[in-house]
Amino acid sequence: MLEIISIYISIFIMAATPWLELLIVIPIGIGAGLNPLMVGAVAFAGNALPVFLLIYAAERIKSWRWIQRMKQWFKRKRSSRHHKETPERRAKKEARKEKLLHIFEKYGVAGLALAGPALTGIHLATIFAMAVQANKRKVAWWMNASLALWTFVVTFIAFYGVEWFKDWFS
Repeated sequence: MLEIISIYISIFIMAATPWLELLIVIPIGIGAGLNPLMVGAVAFAGNALPVFLLIYAAERIKSWRWIQRMKQWFKRKRSSRHHKETPERRAKKEARKEKLLHIFEKYGVAGLALAGPALTGIHLATIFAMAVQANKRKVAWWMNASLALWTFVVTFIAFYGVEWFKDWFS
């Protein structure tokens, strides 16, 4: 019993970790033979908790005076930092930023939330939404609605995909 609980805690922690998220964690959990509904619920909770924490932190951080001074310092240093990065890496970063900005400008918070898990991960999409001054309640609602939808879809595909592979190979 304790072993099963520790596995679900591991799923929660992996889902809360940026770049692992539910797109990877749910198939791993279902592939390991765990209950798909529990894996989906734990992965959703693990992904949703950091979203709320990021929104709260973004609101708090914006009000800090030294953050404003750091922004000015980064603006001055940005030009010297750009020459240290390789052109390929800089191009990749700019392309990702442009994609997110295009989606945000065209579809708003809802589009960013729905595309976020596939493009950059929900955590980075949340940070981006807060950085462009989106309404925090809208961000929280849409990010979690998106997570619920993605959790359902990924759980469904992972469960029936694993079952299909089991049938195919047996």
